[in-house]
Amino acid sequence: MGQMLSGVVFAAMLSVSFHAFAAGDVGRSSSAGSAAFDEQNTAAAKKSEQPVRYAQRQVGRTPARPSTQTPSEEPPEYGEFLARPKELESVAANDIVKSIRLNATAMTVGKTVYEKNCAGCHGVDLKGNRDRHAPDLTDAAWLFSGDDLASGGVTKFPSDIEWTVRYGVRSGHPNARGNEADMLAYDPKYRNKEDTKDFGSGRFLTPEEIADVVEYVLQLGGQEFDAAKAARGNILFHDTSKGNCSDCHTDEGSGNDAIGSANLTQKNLYLYGSDRASVLETINRGRRGVMPAFERKLSPGQIKAVSVYVFSRGRN
Repeated sequence: MGQMLSGVVFAAMLSVSFHAFAAGDVGRSSSAGSAAFDEQNTAAAKKSEQPVRYAQRQVGRTPARPSTQTPSEEPPEYGEFLARPKELESVAANDIVKSIRLNATAMTVGKTVYEKNCAGCHGVDLKGNRDRHAPDLTDAAWLFSGDDLASGGVTKFPSDIEWTVRYGVRSGHPNARGNEADMLAYDPKYRNKEDTKDFGSGRFLTPEEIADVVEYVLQLGGQEFDAAKAARGNILFHDTSKGNCSDCHTDEGSGNDAIGSANLTQKNLYLYGSDRASVLETINRGRRGVMPAFERKLSPGQIKAVSVYVFSRGRN
């Protein structure tokens, strides 16, 4: 009986000790948990303030400029296979077309330059604009070209186009094309100062003789013509003391690219119209087309690039 009582008392003591220990642990856990909770709350609060403070710091700042590059675009990989645009400046236009890497860059740059500076007159498709009297650049019948010595000017090169782009046509630049020749006005009242100084103010052909020459030009262009008048016009066309048209347009009427005289055998090349009335007006009033010089508007590399681009679009 005494042993049983002692066991009960011992068990009771163990129970009291265990509960006291548990209570202490709970107290200590609660205290530690509370501290940890407070620490987490403080960190979270600080973290939540960060976006606000960042936004406050951005007030008054210039927003970052958005990228103009679309996800599908990639910057050119200049180097071994693609020349940097600046490289074009030190290479002759006629040599650029001999290089794969230089020509590739010239074509890209040239197309951009053309669309911005040339398409307004010559058209996006390079087919020319009759209203502006701008020629078709895709036919390779380029006026004011032909500097190749070996072929007598027959073989054309990008440098022919480059000169025209750089200095223009009758642009006022001393190196401009057409300074030495233009289509003379056969009616003296339409003659400009330069031509009056060179050729005087007298008539070379009567109105009737001019009408005859018109018919011969229509014949050269493969159009309907008056045979009797054209026969007389043929004589006047080649008479160096009268019409003297062959001096610029050659005996065959095929023109001279070097001085910018039209090929009269191809009516599609007449920049001012090929019908009877237009041809008559051209002979009476003369023609003196102009094109601006781009020497001060485009860089040397851009001029070479657009010359290569136009040259590549021409077909013989």
